Amino acid sequence: MTTYKCKVCSHEFILRVPPVECEVCGGRDFMVLGDATDYRGGSLMAIDKDLFSSSTFSSTIRSYCREIGWNINDINDKRAILRFDMDSGSTQTLFILRYDTTLEFSCPSGVKFNDLDDIPHILSTWLLCANSSYKIGFWCIENISNRKVFSVMHNAEISLIDVTYFAKVVIQLINECEKFEEEVERVLSRGSA
Repeated sequence: MTTYKCKVCSHEFILRVPPVECEVCGGRDFMVLGDATDYRGGSLMAIDKDLFSSSTFSSTIRSYCREIGWNINDINDKRAILRFDMDSGSTQTLFILRYDTTLEFSCPSGVKFNDLDDIPHILSTWLLCANSSYKIGFWCIENISNRKVFSVMHNAEISLIDVTYFAKVVIQLINECEKFEEEVERVLSRGSA
């Protein structure tokens, strides 16, 4: 495993092969920082992988949010909730969940349905098309409180996450969710006029 650093945004990657494109900024110019493996116990370990272990998840999230200037609504050893007051007057809620070696970032929208059959297919098609243009995040349907909720989500290997990448993911997700909700509201208001 080798550490590569994007020369455009300084994001670091720990990979077996050189990256083709920076998943943060899309840059294609990298420098090699060196070997990023630890052979303790005969297994490979990514650098700083323990930053998000169950015992340090909370302190790492708190540290990142403090550095960026964000408040945390709720946090424990496996989950963090951040809320953002948007320019439109709405509030976007972002969840961060820790799963083994992956962090899941999720921003549920206010667009909810009781059943999959109730979802307008044009809406799902539109979001699937939008997914193809994203470098960070993707749209999905989550089951939340027995309802089908459109959410924008991003899953990242813990070894790839630093404070810059963390901020880019969160900002991308809350902004995409906000744009989606505003567009749905605009379409609905046109339909009722």
